Amino acid sequence: MPKTVLPQNLAVSLQHLPEHDIMRLAEALAAEMDRRGLVAAKENNQVPRKVAPDPVLSELTRSQISLIQSSIKAGVKPAALSRQFGITRAQITAVLKAST
Repeated sequence: MPKTVLPQNLAVSLQHLPEHDIMRLAEALAAEMDRRGLVAAKENNQVPRKVAPDPVLSELTRSQISLIQSSIKAGVKPAALSRQFGITRAQITAVLKAST
């Protein structure tokens, strides 16, 4: 299959297309992405935002995060986790917020 060459600045090139061509392009792109099993970057016309990592959460290892999640699911109180493992309540809260 020959390589397809797109314009260097595709976004600017698309600004010059009429609306009906943009709609046709969007439909064709959606069909091709479905065919290839790809997930669209935009859902419901919302651009995914880069979320800044929580500095409190970044202090924990993956094993600590897993421990907090499983302990809370098992019914251990956050205060007991904090005392037993030397982690702050803010860290526990950040893990619980991130996991929902």
